[in-house]
Amino acid sequence: MRRFVPVLAFAAAASLCASVGFADSCHGPTAPSSFPEPSTATEQDIVAAQQSVKQYLSDMESALKCMDAQHNDSAHNVAVDDMQKTASKFNGVLRAFRARQKA
Repeated sequence: MRRFVPVLAFAAAASLCASVGFADSCHGPTAPSSFPEPSTATEQDIVAAQQSVKQYLSDMESALKCMDAQHNDSAHNVAVDDMQKTASKFNGVLRAFRARQKA
């Protein structure tokens, strides 16, 4: 019986480490930190920024699925807010770029 106590303690510790590792796996990617200046950006700059935003949003969708599976509502809500802020920021840059193109 005494031989099983260390084995059970080790198994409990390993299980705890595994569940903590699983929780950490739901962190999404970092949002793009900067966007091109609309007044000086080229079309290539805007397209590159758009691709980085699309990739970020796609990666965040995967993280959201993980958060949903863990029923982590607060992390889900923060992630959705970050996604909306990033998309809104890029859309502002895109609108300003397009307005410059029309002028």
